[in-house]
This record gives sequence, structure tokens and C-alpha cells, in this order.
Amino acid sequence: MRKLMLAAVGLCFALPVAALAADSSIEGTVDFSGKAPTPAKLHREADPYCAKTPMTDPSVLVKNGKLENVWVHVTKGATGAAKVDTSKTAEMDQKNCMYTPRMTTAVVGQKITAKNGDPVLHNVHTYMGSATVFNKGMPNEKTPPIEYTAKEEGMMRWKCDVHPWMRGYIGISKNGLQAVSGSDGTFKIDNVPPGKYTLEAWHEKYGTKTQEVTVEAGKPAKVTFKYDGTEKGTG
Repeated sequence: MRKLMLAAVGLCFALPVAALAADSSIEGTVDFSGKAPTPAKLHREADPYCAKTPMTDPSVLVKNGKLENVWVHVTKGATGAAKVDTSKTAEMDQKNCMYTPRMTTAVVGQKITAKNGDPVLHNVHTYMGSATVFNKGMPNEKTPPIEYTAKEEGMMRWKCDVHPWMRGYIGISKNGLQAVSGSDGTFKIDNVPPGKYTLEAWHEKYGTKTQEVTVEAGKPAKVTFKYDGTEKGTG
């Protein structure tokens, strides 16, 4: 009897571990097969502070045939996904008259803050589709952060009405199964339960592409998205 009780206790402890082990990941790359455009110089001369730091357009970043800053997220099939964590804050900063990071993610219900790290006026104008989310001026680095709680999924676009070259993007998801491709074009979405999913890739200049992917327990699913530079986006 004692052995049976110990075995039962061991099974109770083992089940959560097994359940966690059942989840897997979606891993992949974003390939770029076309001729990457040469980044154009940003004309920042109108603001003396911004003009101190010459910069080029970061909207298309390609290295070794891999595309950076692509938002990859699950759009269908995420009913069994774990509850997303909304306790952390997603941040969008303004440094050297640029939004940073260029692309990041958040989930519905998560707090998003906008900061101004520059000693000059920025006007933070955000959109979901064509609708304004908020439009507020931030005079300098002493301005308190703007706080906003994400209410719907989609691409939240950031612009500055004072400095028209400033752009930023936050991909907002309900399920949290999302990632952004890095400088090497790779991405990884963790904690994905087994099942069939629709995966969408979004780039500010080249738009969206979709793929179906099947995730097996404990086995990473491999995905490759391919752009060639002829696509048109809505960034």
C-alpha cells in the first residue's frame, strides 16, 4: 500500500512537468531573395538637434539575404495557448529623433508606455488602421511617459507629426504567440501547444504573408517566410 501511495504522489508531481513538456515552439527565418534597397539618407536638417546625428532609413534591413523587423504571429488555432502575461510593460522610446525599438510586440490588456528621451518636442501620434489611438505632444525628456492599455489586436503604428521620418510599430496579439525577426532574420515563438496554426508575417514595407503550420508535442516546427522585394505593404 505504501508503495502505491508513493507512486500516486510521484505521478501527481510528474503530470505538470509532462504537460509543460508537451508544448513546443515555432522557429523560422524570413528570407529576402530580391535586391535589397540601399538605405536612403534621412533628411533631419530641419531640427538642429536631430541633424547632429545623420541616419539612414531603417524601414528595410537586410543582411545575408535575411529580413529584419518582421512581426510573425499566430492568427488562428491558438485556442489551447496558455494565458498571456500582461504584468510587464511594453515600451516605445524616442531617442535621437527615432522611435526605438523600431518593431516590438504587446498583448491585449498589456500596458504600453511612450517615453521621450530627447530634449526636443515630439508629437506621439498612434494609429490602429486609419483610426487615431492617441495624439499627444511630449515637449522634452522631462515629460512624464504616456500610458496606454492595449485594447485590440493588430498593428499599432507610431508616427511623430513634428519629425515625419519617425516611425515605430507594435504588433498586438490576443494569444501572445508572436515574435519579431532579428538582424539574422530568425524568430522563435515559445510555449506553443500541439496543433494546427495559421501564421502571419507582417513587414512595414512588404506587407503580409501567411502559412499553415502543424506543431507536434516536444518538437519545434520549422517555418520559412520568403520576400523578394516586389510586395507592397501598408506601413
